[in-house]
Formats: sequence, structure tokens, C-alpha cells
Amino acid sequence: MINFAGLSIRSLLFRWRQYISLFIVCAVGAGISLFSYFLVNGMLSSLEMKAKIYYGGNYQFVGGNRALEFYDCREVCEKLSASFPEGTVIAPRFDYDAKLSSFYYEGVEVRQRIIKGVDFDTERELFSKFNYVAGDASEIAGTNGVLISEKIASMLEVSIGDSISFMMRTGIGYINTVQLVVKGIFRDSSVFGTYTSYVDIDFLRNTYCAPKYYANRIGIFFPDSSPRPKDAEKYQAILEKEFTMYPLVSDKYDFYNDLFAGKFKGPVYSLVVLAANMQDIAFIVDAMKFITFFVISALVVIIVVGISSTYRVIVMKRINEIGVYKAIGMNRSSLVLLLLSESFFLLFSGCACGWVLCMLFEFVLGRFSFSFIPAFDIFLTNGYIVPVHSVSGAAVIFMVIIFTTVTAVLFSLREAVRITPVQALTVTE
Repeated sequence: MINFAGLSIRSLLFRWRQYISLFIVCAVGAGISLFSYFLVNGMLSSLEMKAKIYYGGNYQFVGGNRALEFYDCREVCEKLSASFPEGTVIAPRFDYDAKLSSFYYEGVEVRQRIIKGVDFDTERELFSKFNYVAGDASEIAGTNGVLISEKIASMLEVSIGDSISFMMRTGIGYINTVQLVVKGIFRDSSVFGTYTSYVDIDFLRNTYCAPKYYANRIGIFFPDSSPRPKDAEKYQAILEKEFTMYPLVSDKYDFYNDLFAGKFKGPVYSLVVLAANMQDIAFIVDAMKFITFFVISALVVIIVVGISSTYRVIVMKRINEIGVYKAIGMNRSSLVLLLLSESFFLLFSGCACGWVLCMLFEFVLGRFSFSFIPAFDIFLTNGYIVPVHSVSGAAVIFMVIIFTTVTAVLFSLREAVRITPVQALTVTE
């Protein structure tokens, strides 16, 4: 029985000078492909985590009668808790439009975009994933503490423990000024973070003069795993038994526009998935995915064309060896299998080296902070790009490289293995 693996490995080692260029092409192509894939994975993972913190989890439950409001959210939260798996975090939120409100400190004014009232006890795990520069959210619940972005802290020139003034307009139209204590400073200069601040929900209710259990959003967070896209349909069907539900939307404004226009006779609610909340930046996500797919596809084509064409030349130079193999009784299929085994081991070792090369790229990348790029923090973790590895994704990339290249090599071998021993031995290399 022919030991194809042993013969292939010995042949590669004996002719390493001929195969080294193919090995380098495969290693570099596989390494850059993996690096691109892991890099975009990490950037999108950071974006998704920031969105979860901003919107309160994987889903939002919103609705009401002509406006987003729950005057008493306790019963709604109980029904939602019964509709989702055990361990799901169901937390009310009060988002206050702060475009006409400001923070003040020692004569310096900084306008705000939105103030988010959060139940920090319930959402403890979610806020533990924030990119804090100083402090954290562990002691904010039930206090007048506030989480502000690093940029706001820099503009106000405040640090942890400083007291700042917050001026806002209440629900009944009065101007109210309260003191906030800086408990945490987070690093985020993106659309989710720069002018967004977080306070205790009860404190914001009292300041706004809202009812005790008032909320205008309810966040639904899965701490242990992320729901699959099709899971939303399952939860939608369950919620339709308890509430008058609007159909699932790909853009939250489809629901908002109908609700605010008064098209419903009574309270109507919507389960808004994270992607529907992020529709404004969906084109950025799609563009990143397309560019990654294009880069990986281009590299695979380069590997396939480069290796298959060069391999054909190498095989033709080994025509005498092929004649010897056929003269001693090796049939055409065995000869093809032997040569394909060589290409397989070459590709496999090249992909393995590509993974190592990818780790090297990541190590170098991790030495640089990219927070100096305007609005790029949306993709960063504490100012750095942190690639996210995916074994299954890497396996798919490797399989595509190996399968397509071996297939291309197979076509380039057809002519060589058809030669007779006499013809092969008369050819001069």
C-alpha cells in the first residue's frame, strides 16, 4: 500500500526551494485573510456592545398611545419576564431628550444630547462591560451620580467625585437645576457616547417630575448569549398573546412614525431588535462586511491562480519522475493522489503559518491606540481595536483556500499524468 502522506512530505522537504514561494504566497494570503476577518469581527463586536449599552440590551420593548411611554412599567416588566427565558434582564429606562439641557462646572457649559435614566442594579452586568477611564457604575443606584464621556469630562475639566450642575426642563414645563456627582468616566466619542450621559432612573424621574414607575423604554438583555435573528419572530408571537403588537420592523422609525401620527386606536407596542435600532449606521456595517469579503475573495483568487499555475510548471519539471512512477506500476489515479497530497500538505502548512502571521499582525496592531481618529471610537475598546477570533470562520476560510486551490491544481495535472513512461523518460528537464 502506497504511503501517500510520507511520500508527499519527503518530496516537499527535498524540493523545498521550489515550493518555498508557493508556501509564502499561501501563508501571507491566509494570514491577511484571517487578520481582516478577525479585525472586522472585533470592530463590529465593539460596535454591538456599545449599542447594547446605549439601547439597553439585545431588544427594546417600546410603545404606548401616540407616544413612547409606560406610566407604570411594573406590570409590563412582569409580562416580559414571563415571556423570555430565565436569566434575561428586563430593565425599564427613561430616555430624556436633553438637547436644550446643559452641564455646568465653574462657569463652563456643555450641552447634552440625551440623558438616560437607568436601573443600575438590574443592569449591573451590562454596565460592567463599559470602557471606563475612571470610576464605574457600581455605586450609582439610588444616588445623584452620573456617568459621562471622556470628552465631556475634558471639556468641563472634571474628574471622579466632582459635583456638576445639570439644568433641565421638567415634564410640566419648569426649569429645574440639580447637582450631579461624577461617578464614572467612559471612553467613547461615537454617536452613542459623546453627548450621552447616564443617571439613576429614580433620580431622573424625580427631577423630571414624572410618575414613580414611569419609563419610555424597556431593555431586554441576554447576558449569556445573543439571540439569533429568527428568535425575534418566536418572541414576537409570544408577546402578541399579551400585548397589541406592531409587526417586526427592520427600521424602528417605521413604528415610530405610525405611533406618533396617531394611527392606532389604543396602545400598541413593538419589539425592536438591535439591528432596527442601528439602522442609521447599517450602511457602515454593510460596507465593512463587503470590503472584508472583497479582500478575502481577492486573496483567495491570488492564492489559487498563483499556486496552481506555478505548480503546473513544477510538475512539468518533474516529468521524468512521473515516468519512473508509472514504469514501476503506479496508475494514473494514484499518481494524481500523490501530487494532490503534496499540494494539500503545502496548503495546510501555509494556512497554519498564516494563523501565526495573523497573531503577529494583531500583536503589532495592539501597540497602537486609534482614539485620535474622530468618531472612530464606535469601533474601539478602550481606544484600541481588539480583534475577535472565530474558529469556525477561520475553518471556513482555510477550507475555501485549500479546496479551491487543490481543485485548480487537479486541472493542471491532467496533462502531466497522461504521459506514457517512454514519453516521460525521453523528456529532458
